[in-house]
Amino acid sequence: MSVTISGVGAAVPNDPIPNSEFAALGVDDEWIASRTGVRQRHHLRQEQTLAELALEASEKALADAGISAEEIDFVLAATTTADQVSPGLAPVVAAGLGAPQVGAVDLNAACSGFLYALDYAASKIEQGSIDRALVIGADAMSRLTNPEDAGTAVLFADGAGAAIVQAAPEVSEDEYPYMCSFGSDGSQAQALYISDSTQQVVMDGAEVYMAAVDAMSEEITYVLDSCGIDPERIDQLVCHQANGRIMAAVARRLRWDSSKVLSYIDRYGNTSAASIPITLAVGQQEGHVKPGDLLALTAFGAGFTWGAGVIGFKTTA
Repeated sequence: MSVTISGVGAAVPNDPIPNSEFAALGVDDEWIASRTGVRQRHHLRQEQTLAELALEASEKALADAGISAEEIDFVLAATTTADQVSPGLAPVVAAGLGAPQVGAVDLNAACSGFLYALDYAASKIEQGSIDRALVIGADAMSRLTNPEDAGTAVLFADGAGAAIVQAAPEVSEDEYPYMCSFGSDGSQAQALYISDSTQQVVMDGAEVYMAAVDAMSEEITYVLDSCGIDPERIDQLVCHQANGRIMAAVARRLRWDSSKVLSYIDRYGNTSAASIPITLAVGQQEGHVKPGDLLALTAFGAGFTWGAGVIGFKTTA
């Protein structure tokens, strides 16, 4: 038995914010784009909640998979920015979908969170305790950025993505293997963290760049080697949309053609835990992610935490 992603969905606030909105910080469009790859991003309005975005993305994922909320056995939400400390985002979304009795839990691994949540769901599927899970990545990073810090204000953004993860019992694990691998380095926590005093992101961009490129490229290589997969077999590499230069450096380190690395950071910025499912949903909409694809996923975030994995896309028989 294998595990597959059978549906995806994404949601971002309306009205994209162009780079020109940050001119007061002494930066222009080319300065921002050359350093981050970002041309625009989306921020929640004051009256909006992250749960609304997560619910919209989840409804789209269910529709894409062709299933109802009653067919979901578990809901996982990866987020650092839930609307309140408690209850978490997952049970709120489950109730909004009309499945209030389903198991639901939040997971916080910063920008790596979606990949951790995906593997949590896959593990429960492989154990036989559930058949299908809704995995959400959602963050409102605009709530945590210093509007006067050009290094973070222009990069981080808000959004939500969701994926339906389910068993693929008739699909060969040799053809479509599933595996995830993870790592962490808490000794580097001060390079990227949320300050207790200001409740804002503090980031050492140079340190994060070096660590992210090393960790993601090494973890992808480890996963492919462990599964015996030739990189040519991978149809798309879906990186956490951390920074355009980081993704390009990972591709160079792996010696993969940049056309194989999906990037939508120019439109959506760094949406933290939401970036991988948003990228999957947009990639499918634009014809770059297709049924039968074998995907490589990788992420890096505060902690430091990181991970990588391989999974089939819509490979149910």
